[in-house]
Amino acid sequence: MAPNRLNILPHFAASEFGRLDAGIRDALDQAATYRLLGPNEFIYLQEDDAEALYFVRSGHIRLSYLLEDGSPILFGILPQGESFGELGVFEAGRQCDMATSIGTSSIYSIGLETFRGLAARHPALGLALGRAVARRYRSYISLTRILGLKTLSGRLSQCLLRVADGLGDRIVLDGREVMKVGAFVTQTDLGLMARGARGNVNRALKSWERKGWIGIHDRCILILDRPRLEAIAIEDEF
Repeated sequence: MAPNRLNILPHFAASEFGRLDAGIRDALDQAATYRLLGPNEFIYLQEDDAEALYFVRSGHIRLSYLLEDGSPILFGILPQGESFGELGVFEAGRQCDMATSIGTSSIYSIGLETFRGLAARHPALGLALGRAVARRYRSYISLTRILGLKTLSGRLSQCLLRVADGLGDRIVLDGREVMKVGAFVTQTDLGLMARGARGNVNRALKSWERKGWIGIHDRCILILDRPRLEAIAIEDEF
């Protein structure tokens, strides 16, 4: 298939837009524009005018935002098939975050006016956008709760599980399936998400590895004892 075709299903079956019927998918296919990205390339910046709805075609995309004091918060690493930029498209306003590529990646985009025109003809498309916005909002609320935890261990454990759940990657280890966080997610990334220095993140991860709660394999983090990692946050609240 030519790279300027979106082909949402089955490739994007897990996204809110993957459940649309064939006619709407074909309309999106025709409207999609392909873009290849180099490592750490900006797709849009915080406060940029929203120009398009985006989909991750390959690789991974990092979503982050800057606080008023200029410090960055990483709140999402998106895998293949995820949409992003929904909030700006929904309100036809400005972007509330910034999006950058991780390694060599590629995306599809559908221009704002084109998307709104399609949504006017296909109401189900607007509903899918609304569901995507609601899911993104719930994600923001979840991270806000995590950042309210008192200790770095509490925040880091929840951020690690958050990233693992979002990526959905798994590996079979010693006859059982465990969740995997790929090597493209760095300790700096985890620190930006959990609001901790990289050195402190490194020490926490090494401690958890010694205890058998996580494993390190080919620079990937394996979740070996999820209940124990979850318990760190529960203990942090008391």
